[in-house]
Amino acid sequence: MTVLNFEDLSPVQKSVEVEIPADLLSREANKVTSEFGRQAKVPGFRPGKVPASVVRTRFAKEIQEEVVQRVLGQSFRDVVRDKGLEPVGEPQLEHLDPFIDGAPMKFKAKFEVKPQIELGEYRGLEIDEPKIEVLENDVESMIERLRDQASSYRIESERGLDEGDFAVIEIASSGEDIEPKTDQGHFKMGEETPLPELHDALRGKKAGDTASFDKAYGEDANQEAWRGKTVHHDVTLKEIRVQEKPDVDAAFANSVGGWESVEQMRSTIEADIRRHREAEALRFKRNQLGEKLVSAHPFDVPEALVEEELGKSLNNYARYLASQGVDLQNVEMDWRKIGEEFRPEAVKRVKRGLILEAIARKENITVSDVEVDAEIRRAAREQDREFADVKHHLKHDGGYEALRASMAQDRALEVVLKEARTR
Repeated sequence: MTVLNFEDLSPVQKSVEVEIPADLLSREANKVTSEFGRQAKVPGFRPGKVPASVVRTRFAKEIQEEVVQRVLGQSFRDVVRDKGLEPVGEPQLEHLDPFIDGAPMKFKAKFEVKPQIELGEYRGLEIDEPKIEVLENDVESMIERLRDQASSYRIESERGLDEGDFAVIEIASSGEDIEPKTDQGHFKMGEETPLPELHDALRGKKAGDTASFDKAYGEDANQEAWRGKTVHHDVTLKEIRVQEKPDVDAAFANSVGGWESVEQMRSTIEADIRRHREAEALRFKRNQLGEKLVSAHPFDVPEALVEEELGKSLNNYARYLASQGVDLQNVEMDWRKIGEEFRPEAVKRVKRGLILEAIARKENITVSDVEVDAEIRRAAREQDREFADVKHHLKHDGGYEALRASMAQDRALEVVLKEARTR
C-alpha cells in the first residue's frame, strides 16, 4: 500500500489517496475465492470441491465486491493508524479505480477525525457554590401535597360553588364558522385554568345550574379553529365536589409513608428534600465546570459526532412527547427546525466530552471491564432486564465501549470538580 497524497483539510477533516498494489489484491482475491469455494453450491460439483476457475467465473461480481471492501477497509485503517489519527463516522469515498485483475487500484477518501486538543488549565477553576437550605415551609408544602393525594371528596348539593371546590362541568362551544363541540371536565375554583371566565360564570351556582359567556380568542388559541374568533360557551355545573384533607397525625403519617410518628415524617421529608437539593447543586456545579471547560478550549468538532449527539437529543425528545400522549404519527413536526434549535447544545456536549476524554488520558483514568459490567448490572436491575441480554446488545452495537468512555469522562469531571474553587 502506498499513500499517494494526504491532505489536512481542517483540524478534523482529512483527505487521503492510496494505491493498493496488484499483488495484495491478487492474494486477497485468491483468499476470497477459496472461501466462496468452500460454501458454494454448484450443480455437478460436490460441496467444497468446486474448481477455483468455476468459482471465479460464477461469482466474479460478488468476489470483486468482497475483495474491494476488505482491502479498502484494511488500507484505510492502516493509514489512520500510521498517522496516529482517530477517525469518526464513515469515510466518504470520492474516487475508486475499477477492479482489474493484475492491476493496482487507487482510491481517494475524505474522513473526519477527533481533534487534537491542547489542554489548558483545568484545575482550580472557580465556580459558584449553591446555598442549600431546607425551610419549614418546604416541609409543610410537601406534607400538603401528601394531604392532597390522600384526600377524599364529598358531593355538595346544598350550597353554591365556592373557592377551593372542584367543579365538574359540561361545556358546549359554538360560533360562526365553528363546528359545535361539547366537552366535559373539571377545575378547582381559585386555581388558574385555560378559561378563567368559568370562575366568574359559575361562582355561587348549584349543581344543575347553567351559565353562558362569549370569549374572543387571539391567534395563539390552542384550538386552531377558534383563532381570531369569538366563541360562545354554554356551561352546565354537573357536580360540586368538596375536598376533605386528612388531619396531620400519626395515622396519616403511617398511611402515606409508613412512618411511626409525625416527627419521623417531618424529619424524613426534610432529609429527602435536602438530598434532592444537594443532587441539584452537584449538577449545577458540574454544568458550570462543563461550560468553563468548553469556553476555555476553542476547537473544531467533527460533524459526525455532532450529528450522532443530535440524533440522541431528537430521539429523547420524541420519547418525551410520546410519554405526554402526543401521537407522533399524526402530528406535524418540523424536525429539521427542531434539530437546528438543538444543535448548539449538541455541539457543546460533544466538545465537553472530547475535553473530558483528553483529561482522562492525561490523568491516566481507565475503566475496567469489571467496572463497566457493574454499571450494566445496575442499569439492568433498574430496567428489570437480564444482565447478559443488556451486555450482549451493548457489545453488538458499540454501546459497551461508549459506556466505558462515558464513565471515564465522568471520572475526569470528578477530578476537575475536586480541584475546583468555590465562591
